[in-house]
Amino acid sequence: PAKLGFAITVFAMVSLKSQAESSLREFEEHRRALPEVREWHMLNGEIDFILKVVAKDLQSFQQFLTSKLTPAPNVVSVKTSLTIRTSKSLPGVPLPV
Repeated sequence: PAKLGFAITVFAMVSLKSQAESSLREFEEHRRALPEVREWHMLNGEIDFILKVVAKDLQSFQQFLTSKLTPAPNVVSVKTSLTIRTSKSLPGVPLPV
C-alpha cells in the first residue's frame, strides 16, 4: 500500500444502534461503496464491526471518517487506532508443507 501512495492504515471499531438483520444489511451495503475499507469483520461483543482502512495521509483518513464512515446508516460510534508498524501480514491460511 505505501508504494502505491497509501501511507496510513487504520483499524476502525464500529458500534451500531441496532443489530437487526435489516440494519446490518443496510450498513454492509453502505460499506461496499467505500474502497478505502480493505477488510471488514463482524464481531460479537461490544464492537459490531472492525474495519481495516487505508488512506494516503491523515487528512484524507479524517475526511473519510467524518464524511463517509461516521454518518453511515445505524452507526452510533467509531473508535480508531492508527497502525504504527506492521510486523507481519500474510494473505491466505497456513497450509502444511
